[in-house]
Amino acid sequence: MHCLILLLALTLTACSRSDTRLARQIHQLCQQGNLSQAQESLATAFRQFPNSLDLRQERLYLNLLAGQPELAAGEASQILQANPSAQPYRQPLHDSSPAIRSLAIRALALHPPTRPAPASLLATALQDSDPTVRRAALEATQILSTSEALPLLRQASQDSDWLTRAAAARLFGSRADPSSIPDLFTMLSDRDSYVRRFARRSLLELATRSTPNAYLPALQSKDRTTQVVAALALARLNDGRGLDILLAEVANPLGIERVEVVKSAVRVKDPRVIPALRLATADPDPEVRVVALIALGLLRDKDSAPLLQKIFSDPSTPKDVRLAASKAVELLSQPPAQTVPSNSRSKTSADPTLPAQK
Repeated sequence: MHCLILLLALTLTACSRSDTRLARQIHQLCQQGNLSQAQESLATAFRQFPNSLDLRQERLYLNLLAGQPELAAGEASQILQANPSAQPYRQPLHDSSPAIRSLAIRALALHPPTRPAPASLLATALQDSDPTVRRAALEATQILSTSEALPLLRQASQDSDWLTRAAAARLFGSRADPSSIPDLFTMLSDRDSYVRRFARRSLLELATRSTPNAYLPALQSKDRTTQVVAALALARLNDGRGLDILLAEVANPLGIERVEVVKSAVRVKDPRVIPALRLATADPDPEVRVVALIALGLLRDKDSAPLLQKIFSDPSTPKDVRLAASKAVELLSQPPAQTVPSNSRSKTSADPTLPAQK
């Protein structure tokens, strides 16, 4: 009986060594670029050792090489079901190829392990030497709780790569946590325009989840952009304490977010808004003119009717502006509206997207 047990143990050991040896050979084929041969060898090996975790690990690696993180995540899931203490992402996350490390992070986000904690793995990846890996890790923070993710977003907001910083600004907004507002105001001074644009967007997105007190200090900033964004956010909260800044920006041909400024100023019930809108109907920017005209119509400002008719009747007026003037005249005869103007979206107020190249 003892001999039988010993023989069985030796057999199992030999099998284990055999599948491990095969897995190493397959890994070598992958590193040499012989993917077809590696796939064939893996299929043959699985027929002999269908439950081998080493072979599953190599199939995970092959899926990453093929650019299929979804399939790699499936293999990781199978490995973890068979051995909850396994670390299927450990080797790929330390691979010499940044592409493999990035894809491993994407797979990890699809099926996170319990150990090591995903937050610690992503924190390590955010220190990777390659920016594509750092960006992949940053996107993967969406699987974390807000308390786990915010420190990583703050770390990424200081990254040397502008795309990583821009992604951090965007993800701050998606977290909907007002505690990130000071970080975003700091990012308004970033040297890259796309980082600043995403920071502005996130600050405005967070306005409805915050209180005026989060934005009021920024009105005293020496930076004009900071003042304008704070005033825009306050207007979204129907707070007019930044109205002077908004009206000055409407009149400034070089101002930022001017279409959004016009829309936001209308939210504030103040007698100074109507005269500013009338002036904006002659703005050099047709988009500003369109929004100002629609705003006058929605506010049912009948005293502006002669101005609207004049703009509509002028054949030299751009077509879009004339159509807006016509719509505004039509609105004057309708019952008072309950909403602020949002008919016209401009390119500057639309959600910005990162270019493929800078």
